[in-house]
Amino acid sequence: MKKRILQIASFLVFIITFSNIFAQDWVFEKTIKFPDADSNSVNPYLITLDQNNRLYIISSKVTSATAHNSIFYLNYGDSVIHKFIDYDLNGDSDTLLGHVGALRGISTLGNDIYVMFTQPYPKFKPSTVSGLYIYKNADTLNREAFRAFSEFGGGTGGYGSFNHGFVITEDSIGFTGISYGTTFRLYNYGYDTNITTVRGTYIPPYPGANWDVNNIVEPGGPEVGGVGLIRDVALVPGVDYSDSTQSVFYTTRNSNVGVSNGGVARWTGGNYIRPINYTPVRILQDDYFLDFDSSIPFGIFVDSYYEYLWVAGTDSTRKWVKAFEFDGIYADEVWELPSQFSGDNPDPSGAPLGMPTDVVVTSNGRYAYVSDAGSKKIYLFRNTTVGINEEINIPTSYLLEQNYPNPFNPSTKISFSLPEASEVKLVISNILGQEVATLFTGSMNAGRHTIKFDASNLSSGIYIYTLVTPVGSLSNKMILMK
Repeated sequence: MKKRILQIASFLVFIITFSNIFAQDWVFEKTIKFPDADSNSVNPYLITLDQNNRLYIISSKVTSATAHNSIFYLNYGDSVIHKFIDYDLNGDSDTLLGHVGALRGISTLGNDIYVMFTQPYPKFKPSTVSGLYIYKNADTLNREAFRAFSEFGGGTGGYGSFNHGFVITEDSIGFTGISYGTTFRLYNYGYDTNITTVRGTYIPPYPGANWDVNNIVEPGGPEVGGVGLIRDVALVPGVDYSDSTQSVFYTTRNSNVGVSNGGVARWTGGNYIRPINYTPVRILQDDYFLDFDSSIPFGIFVDSYYEYLWVAGTDSTRKWVKAFEFDGIYADEVWELPSQFSGDNPDPSGAPLGMPTDVVVTSNGRYAYVSDAGSKKIYLFRNTTVGINEEINIPTSYLLEQNYPNPFNPSTKISFSLPEASEVKLVISNILGQEVATLFTGSMNAGRHTIKFDASNLSSGIYIYTLVTPVGSLSNKMILMK
């Protein structure tokens, strides 16, 4: 009874302060410039974060022939962006002797940087050829190269197409869009013995397939004139991409000229052993926010904190960055980063977004970075609903919320609030009282916190999650339904 009274009292206190906490939103924090020496040659395109939330930005010739193919990086707190490498200056963008024609995608795994590019067209005309560099531990002197034909060792197959966008799984499987067939392709950069392809080559749609067998076409249909292509790819954090029941990824595609066939696709049903089983559906949105024109790239990102899909509205009618959650194939807008020139909701105190190309959110859900090709700058936004500061009322009691979603399969989120900095422990037990997982143990600041629980290794049933605090324990039930 005493524990129940504590829960009710905590809940009432939290309700009183709830509106104060969640009335907050994203705010525009600051503008970050590229080095003055690069201001005339930079064209910010796609971006990514490493495990330490360091931001990497590719400048690309994709939309501007005068831009340099180069990579920059930014640590939080830096006032100026730093150059990582410039392929125009080191000769690797040479149209006949170099390898980098246009940078098309970037991703990280740990501290390693993966860079996807198309090779100079005159060099392989009339073929369309791509390649990839891996910079181990972000070291430009420690590079692996995967390219077509005989340029790397005896040659690596599967790069005979223009690749667009790139993201890598925790198992070192790269996902990218390709122009050939207007579809996606997977590449093996790991050492998984279940994959029969050579490291660095593309994974065929099914074991034993010929190199020219393609995966299913994106829902907008075939591209025309090299315009309406998959431009970016987003994975869901924490998903096991070897498991067809979990494996979900998203792609963004712009429209063919004069045709409205662009948008976001959700792919399910496959895995990296049998990519042919992936089936796409077009994501629908009542306000047509996700009906894209022929602009590029409409960068996308799934954050690890809320698991919302973030979309950069690149074209001149949008000039916004929005986050969406899903009800089946329907997308509902959750947030919009404040933008002065938003075609939907202009905010005078927002960032002067002119052509937002991509967006990423830090792992703690607190900050968002947007690359903007219109202003050639990076914009930083801060989420005032997490990392609660002194200006927001802190709950005066401990509270453990009901997990969401519930029932769940295989992951759910558990939120709780602390009135002061505390030593806490969050554990999962079965109905027999046996502890099956410890999600956190240690010190946390005052405020509301959310922890994700992945129950992939547990069987269906009822489980108890318990928050152990300095004044006692709070527990709730949750249902895992596989």
